[in-house]
Amino acid sequence: MEAKKIDIWVIALAIVAYGIVNLFHLMPKEFYFENMIMLSLLFAAGLLSYFSGMIFALGMAAVVIFFYGSYVMYGNVVLGNPVESHVYYWIVFVPLIAALSATLGGRIRKVQTDNMKLTREFEEFVTVDQHTGLDNVKAFYGVLNQHMGLSRRFKLPLSLMLVNLTYYDDVRGIVGPERMRDILKAIGEQMVQFTRTEDCSYMLEDGRTFALLLFTNREGALVVKERIKEGMKRFNLDNSAKPVSIKTELRIGITEYEDHEQDVLGFRKAAEKDMEYDV
Repeated sequence: MEAKKIDIWVIALAIVAYGIVNLFHLMPKEFYFENMIMLSLLFAAGLLSYFSGMIFALGMAAVVIFFYGSYVMYGNVVLGNPVESHVYYWIVFVPLIAALSATLGGRIRKVQTDNMKLTREFEEFVTVDQHTGLDNVKAFYGVLNQHMGLSRRFKLPLSLMLVNLTYYDDVRGIVGPERMRDILKAIGEQMVQFTRTEDCSYMLEDGRTFALLLFTNREGALVVKERIKEGMKRFNLDNSAKPVSIKTELRIGITEYEDHEQDVLGFRKAAEKDMEYDV
């Protein structure tokens, strides 16, 4: 609805501007310099009003009309010049253009503000990584907290696995950012394939680290780790633009949830620390 209103104001402003330009050519040629100055002031007022708002627009239009009216009055009273019809046109068109421009600018800024607000709200509530299709870090911490609670209550084994692509920056520099997104998506799909349905896969906030929540102990997680590494050995990164073939190397860290006093951040840090020893 707001977009339709903006379209209406744009059309109205275009029609008025078109009429002013055509009317300018019909005005008496002996007042060409005066009318040229007023035309320039009119469009300057319209441009500034677009960015400044209605109050500033009407104030600026009042100032322009005041000085122009004083000039016309001086010519009529002191010099005895008659008041020509084009004077009334400028007195009407200056505030009209200023008001139209201010209204249009205000509505466009409102649409931009609403769009930015909706974008921020969307980013706050979205729980899926747009490049890999996996759940993102917001969903990860929520589910991790739930799984830790289930593990404590029902004595279920729970392991956290973090998977990181080795030499990420170097690989990205070789294949490019678009191809890198495809590679991360492919790696994520491989990990989902190598895990069970009840296990959960995530893409963390750095855009390069995967997290897997596994309902198994450390020994079972090590089996998954070897399965992932063996599967990724057959996954080569070929860049068609350059004669370079790269084998994927993953660094994987595993930690089992045994310390029930541990919170979600501590659980993650334990997996990150274990990943440092995976060479």
